[in-house]
Amino acid sequence: YGPREIDIRWSTHFRDDIPRDQLGSPHYCVVQINNVYNNPKQIGGTRWVAFPRPQVIFQYFDGWTGKLKYAEAVQATRD
Repeated sequence: YGPREIDIRWSTHFRDDIPRDQLGSPHYCVVQINNVYNNPKQIGGTRWVAFPRPQVIFQYFDGWTGKLKYAEAVQATRD
């Protein structure tokens, strides 16, 4: 994977030595990006303000049951 070390937190990858009929674990990922929030000056108003440090949430779900299997949030680094 190159010269940089990485941490794999969650993977739905299966090695190619597993027979296809044994791959009965479909998963899907929902990615939520928190980049702005509503901070109105008046009640009922709208004013979208950027987060100082945007956040991305990765949520992995079981493809058969829809149950959450794993989630992790990652924040942008400060300059």
